[in-house]
Amino acid sequence: MSILSVMRRCYNCGAILQGEDPLKEGYVSKELLSTNPSTVLFCENCWKQQRYNIVPREPSLSPDFLKMLKDARASDALIVYVVDLFSFEASFVKKVWEVIHGLKVFVIANKRDLLPKTVKDKSLKEYVAHRFRAAKCPITAEDVVLTSLTTNTDVSKISERIDKERAGHDIYIIGAVGCGKSRFLAAFLKSYSNFSNRYVKTSCYPDTDIKVMQIPLDKSSMIYDTPGIPIDNSVGALVGSIALARRIEPKTEVFARTITLNPGDSLFIGGLARIDLANGKKTMIKAYFSKEISLKKVSKNADKAFVESLEKNIVKPVAKNIKKLSDFDAFELNVQEQGSRDIGIEGLGWINFRGDEQVFQIYMPRGASIYTSRAKIK
Repeated sequence: MSILSVMRRCYNCGAILQGEDPLKEGYVSKELLSTNPSTVLFCENCWKQQRYNIVPREPSLSPDFLKMLKDARASDALIVYVVDLFSFEASFVKKVWEVIHGLKVFVIANKRDLLPKTVKDKSLKEYVAHRFRAAKCPITAEDVVLTSLTTNTDVSKISERIDKERAGHDIYIIGAVGCGKSRFLAAFLKSYSNFSNRYVKTSCYPDTDIKVMQIPLDKSSMIYDTPGIPIDNSVGALVGSIALARRIEPKTEVFARTITLNPGDSLFIGGLARIDLANGKKTMIKAYFSKEISLKKVSKNADKAFVESLEKNIVKPVAKNIKKLSDFDAFELNVQEQGSRDIGIEGLGWINFRGDEQVFQIYMPRGASIYTSRAKIK
């Protein structure tokens, strides 16, 4: 006897669902296909496009870059990691740490001038070291130096420290696009003396397609200035406009703006992000964002008000490619830690609050990353 059955289709695109080949149209896991036929299913491709994110996305990294880092590991090189002190917490790439695990890492935390002068340098160094340790890179505050390369181009003391730390080995300088790595190299080269018979040159790194500046330190060792890691999980990379990306980056010292949220309140961070206090006690937050970004508290009908703010440009700034709720990823954060805590959005800024079992819902452009940590500014 023949048996007639309904072929299950993706609820979004209509593709016939199959659990055999992940590369073909309509793929879902066999476990999902075995669920009740009345259960609504999305194919894996539509699920990725339509769903809210499950975990924050890391920046993408090329195989050539990893190959270069493997060479650094093989030569026991010193890794000089330049970070943007204002926004670096969500830019760590696990594969980087897997490759360079065990190497000495020295951190240059740039853009100190963007953070309040009242914050102690020691506290910032300890925070940076904490974030690196959270990324499985075991450094201490002694491995961190703070600098402001836009206002101070004298890096002689940093150079001396790096030369001591390298102990005769190669140096690989890495960091995200825009962190200040190029400024550091330019300042370094002003006082650089070449005591080898080799030239400073820029060429493709061996067996890769990436261009690297090679600076000889002596007859047997080099500085390799690597390309900036593209932070494609940053808000600035997702707003669809270079001018807007530059606008949301702070240019001067950032001061806290204080706002009190009651349960059910929403905070619109321009038209680029939104943080809701979904549950918990009344919470005072300090918001650290560029002065170009407006903040607006809403107590009722947050979804409707947010969409209206985007469509009518009520909040500033607004991106042309981010106009609907479906243009945002959403995360829910259950705060279990006590004490001063941060929630940050990569490339945009962060809020600080005192943890007390709150539940926050965070909305930001699809593909952007968030982090939560102990307070950067105490």
